[in-house]
Amino acid sequence: MSIKITRTLLASAARSADTASVVQTSPEHVCVRIFLNVTTASGSGGLVPVIRGYDPASGLPFEMTPGGPTAITQTGLYVYEMRPKQSPEPFGRLVERTDNWLPHKWDVLVKHCDATSYTYSVGAEEANG
Repeated sequence: MSIKITRTLLASAARSADTASVVQTSPEHVCVRIFLNVTTASGSGGLVPVIRGYDPASGLPFEMTPGGPTAITQTGLYVYEMRPKQSPEPFGRLVERTDNWLPHKWDVLVKHCDATSYTYSVGAEEANG
């Protein structure tokens, strides 16, 4: 995988409700790796980051990833990857791998499972494959 673009999608801040990044445009890239860095965690509820694509006709978002096997309730760095022809199992800090293409328009929605506060940032790397 050849990294072509790195981005900060959400700067580090305390949040207690679902938060979406700005919609990204990726005309040439097919893969993305998302970094969720949680620095303060309530330990309850949890966070579920999902990658969303956008319907080109209506502009409505749709979820392309499930957000990992469980909600994140602890501090740490969590990594999510979406690319075609994935190897089967995530390992190390890689929480989730999804076999799918990166759409032209996409964002990351961090869902909060309750109203407690979490401090986190979200970064991304895009690649051609």
